[in-house]
Amino acid sequence: MVENRKVLITGAARGIGYAIAEIFAKAGDSLYLVDKDEKLLTASVIKLEVEGAESVKIFAVNLRDSGAVAEIFEDIKSAPAQVVVNCAGISTAGLMKDVKLDAWDRVLDVNTKAVFQISQLASKQMIENKISDGRIVNISSQASKIGERANGVYCVSKAAVNMITQVMGLELAEYGITVNSICPGYVRSELLVQVFNERGPLEGMSPAEYEKLLTDKVPLGRLATPEDIAKYTFFLAGDDASYVTGVSHTVAGGVTLI
Repeated sequence: MVENRKVLITGAARGIGYAIAEIFAKAGDSLYLVDKDEKLLTASVIKLEVEGAESVKIFAVNLRDSGAVAEIFEDIKSAPAQVVVNCAGISTAGLMKDVKLDAWDRVLDVNTKAVFQISQLASKQMIENKISDGRIVNISSQASKIGERANGVYCVSKAAVNMITQVMGLELAEYGITVNSICPGYVRSELLVQVFNERGPLEGMSPAEYEKLLTDKVPLGRLATPEDIAKYTFFLAGDDASYVTGVSHTVAGGVTLI
């Protein structure tokens, strides 16, 4: 594995994104961290530096702003990312018959359009700089494969991520660039707390009851941790996964095996 890689991670200020940043920092890689919450992103950098991170650059960017996203890649073009992790994601609760178009646009902009734009810009820089072992890892969801009631917009957005992964994996293979996605199950994070709070009442349950319902569905008997997903991300970004591309990997404690 190339040492001191440049690694770009979106949604890096908290949850899965922060755990991913942490594991790459511990490996000695340089980080480009992207998140819309500048205050939280700055606090995350302080924590990473305490843990030994040597090079961290932040970009406080709303991923719905395609111009601002493009500026990230202008900024790093002299030292382009060798690894890109598209982790940022949002959701909206509601039955498909009730979803408002502005909510649809908001979720698809962040979860799908930004993944495409970032992957496109990153892969162009990899090709231009002859980075023949580039890695793109997209954080999708098991909801992209099995669907979830009152979570339809999120399901659609992540299903599109899986197809972006497959097609770009095919198209970038000739350059040695791999593209994979991870489809986590229920990960203990702020986003999942939002799920408990918003979707529980839609199912006639309290947030605590809904959490128990989801946890009880997991054959391994627990929710995932952000670190579980970070470790698999690190694997896909490494040499041991150099022959794996265009695949959406389910990491869900056995949920989709039922």
